[in-house]
Order: sequence, then C-alpha cells, then structure tokens
Amino acid sequence: MLIGAGSTVFTPGLMRDLVGNGTFEGWTVHLVDLNAEAAEVMARVGRRMAEAAGADLTFVPHTDRREALPGARIVTTTIAVGAAEGWRLDLEVPARYGIAQTVGDSVGPGGVLRALRHVPELVAIARDVADLAPEAQLVNYSNPLTANVRAVTAETGVPTIGLCHGTAHTLAKLNADLGLADRAGEVHATFAGLNHLCWLLDYRLGAEDLYPRLAALVADRAGGRDAPGTSTEGVHLAVSADLFRTFGRYPAPGDRHVAEFFGWYLRSTDGAGVDEDRLPWGLQGGRDDTIRYIEQKSDLWQRLHDQADGRLPAAPVDGDGDDQEAERLVSIAEALVTGREHVELAVNLPNAGAIPNLPPEAVVEVPALVGGRGVTGLAVGPLPPAIAAVLTARAEQQELTVQAALRGDRALAVQALALDPLVPSPDVARRILDDAVRAHGRTLNAFAAPGDDRATEAA
Repeated sequence: MLIGAGSTVFTPGLMRDLVGNGTFEGWTVHLVDLNAEAAEVMARVGRRMAEAAGADLTFVPHTDRREALPGARIVTTTIAVGAAEGWRLDLEVPARYGIAQTVGDSVGPGGVLRALRHVPELVAIARDVADLAPEAQLVNYSNPLTANVRAVTAETGVPTIGLCHGTAHTLAKLNADLGLADRAGEVHATFAGLNHLCWLLDYRLGAEDLYPRLAALVADRAGGRDAPGTSTEGVHLAVSADLFRTFGRYPAPGDRHVAEFFGWYLRSTDGAGVDEDRLPWGLQGGRDDTIRYIEQKSDLWQRLHDQADGRLPAAPVDGDGDDQEAERLVSIAEALVTGREHVELAVNLPNAGAIPNLPPEAVVEVPALVGGRGVTGLAVGPLPPAIAAVLTARAEQQELTVQAALRGDRALAVQALALDPLVPSPDVARRILDDAVRAHGRTLNAFAAPGDDRATEAA
C-alpha cells in the first residue's frame, strides 16, 4: 500500500519494480492519494505496466486510506503536505531574511517548517495503521525523514523505518572515482549518522583500507569556497572535502544536503546572508537542481497522463534518481515476506544503542538486517567525538521540532527555528514562523501568534 501515490517519480519506479518481481505475483497494490485523479492515473499506468509484462499484479486507486488499510502487509508513505508549492515556500520565506537553502526539506528553517506540517499527518496515518493493519511494516520516505520517523515511533507502536537513497548514491560515486565501479560488490563500506549527514566510517576492498586513496583524490580534485557550482557528486565536492579535512571522515549524501547542517557554508564570513543566486562552496548547482525539481512537477504529470492513456509507453518517467529508492523498498519487502535475510546499507530507525554516543531515542541512519523478523539496526560503535557532538545537537533540535509539531506549540517551534545554524537570531525565527503561517495557511495555523488574524484557511 502506498500513501501519497501522486509522487511523480517514486510511484512509477515502484510499480515497475513490483511488476518485475515474481515474489508479488497475485498481490494487490493499493494506491492512496487525496487527489482522486492522481491515484487513478497512477493505477492506470500500473495496470499498463503489468499487462505489458504479463504480471499478475492489481493496482487499485483510493482517496480514503482507511478503506485500503485492512490486511496491508507493507505501508509506504511518500506524502507532501502542501505539495511542490509548499516546498517552494519553505525556500522563499527564509530567503526574505537573507537565509539561502540548497534543499530546505530536512534541516534549515525549511526543514523545520516541513516537519511542522508533516509530523501530525504521518502520526495520524500511523495510528490508522495500528488500528486497521497492526501487523504491517511502515516505510516512510517523506522528508524530513529523521523527524518524521522519530514522531511516529515516539507516538505509536507501529514498526517504522525511513529510507533514503542518498548514502548509496554517494558510495556509488566514490567507487566510480576510485575506479571501482566494476568491483562495487567487493567493496565494504559502513556509514552511520543522521539522514542527510551520514559519515563513512569504514571503506575497504578486501584487506585494503580505501581511505588513503580517497584522501589523495579529494586533496587533488576538490575545490574550496570559490569552487564553481556543480550538481554532480564525487570527490570534487568542496563542502564534503572541507568536512573530511575537519572531522576526519567523509560525509554523505552530497554537498547540497550536508552543507545545510552547518552555519558556515551558507552564511557569509561576516555573519550576513549570502546571495542565493551566487552561493559559495560550489553550492549553486545543488540549489538550482532543487528549483528545477520543484518546477518540473507539472511536466512530469503530463507525461504520466500520456502513459495512462496509451499515448506513451508505460515506463517510469525520468527523474533525479528517486526511482532507485523503489528497488530498495521492493528488496526489503521481499525479505520481510520470504524471510530471506540481507543487510541494507542505510536504514533510518530508533538508535537503541546502535551508535552509543548519540541519544538512544534519536532516529539514526545505520546498516540494518532485514528478514522475516523485521528490520534490525546493526551496531556500529561510537562515532568520533566531534561528529557525535554535531549530530547530538541536531538530534536534540529535531526533538524540539517533533514536540512542537505534536503539540501545536508555538514557543517550541520558535526555539527549534532559533537553534538552527542558518537562523541568525530568535527574532528572525519568530518572523519566519509568522510569515510561514500566513503563506501556508491552515496547515500551520496552530503556530500563529496570539491575535494574528492574518492566518488563513487556504493551504
């Protein structure tokens, strides 16, 4: 079952991978979206894929998740409260105060605002899962992944994990840069941290430690503050190189994500804002990619309509790689159903001691064993102290964000925004929240200042 089936890249990729996997022959896939047309279009595309492949798989559209939930084995969430326009506002509102963000969907003020909208809805979904499909595994893709999974696991007993392709994508790029693309299956890598700031702890080819080779390539190819803008990953990335030099481990998943965790890459050296059209550290390419991704949504929908109606072949649309996530979901679902165990590179779940020097309740990204007994995070040991300090501070800020979202507490929301390294002061935090309430309407009205009659009912 997929809730948020209107995802223009993920949903077609998921349907393609399910159709191509014999484990799910005879299954019914329920596609749920508040937009009835979106759910119906996706179901029609899925039916055409199944027919073309000769697969016995049924796709059924819904607008009511409770109608679809009874008997569900795996429930996946890809919701986006406010859709593409909401994401755009999460970038535009902080920009009024000189705050540039490269993605704005996980951390930074945009990540906080997104969590305030997503957490209540995802917890409501999880409560319905507990009521109607208590044996189901919940898999969340919606950002901010860490805050969302933390909220669901804190408030419900539903087994829940978060998935993100970013760490695997970084590993593939590093392997390619080291000339190991053809030997990727022989490479051992261990990543651990928080989603969108995960650190490569161990990197080996057989008995060979690959870190010295990686360090030499980074030193040779990476730029600095004046690096040209880039939207491709690899050892040339300036922010990742600087973090490697500073903390002794290489971060994932690429500069446009990891830069937002720190106060010094997206702020000028005198503490003022930066020009969001000329970002330093090569970050302009990443921000431009985010804007393009938001703007291409309407074009992708037209192509999906054409696929549903038979004017184009029923194949997944081109995207930024998010469709690769479906491969991992299907692989995990197959392991849960068949009991055939395998280890996933990176899964987001409650820490519970996997990283002993991070808060035990924090949601961390670590390797995990998947099989008939569910998904179990694997212990990786303590992180280097400075990295643990960075991640602990972020985990505590995200805990404030989660509590603000669950309670509709304006004071906690202001504190969460003020503690973000990109926000220069509590006053700016309050102004961002007030502007966001007016821009987003009813989805943030719980956080309006007392007496503010400019909050609206429009989403």
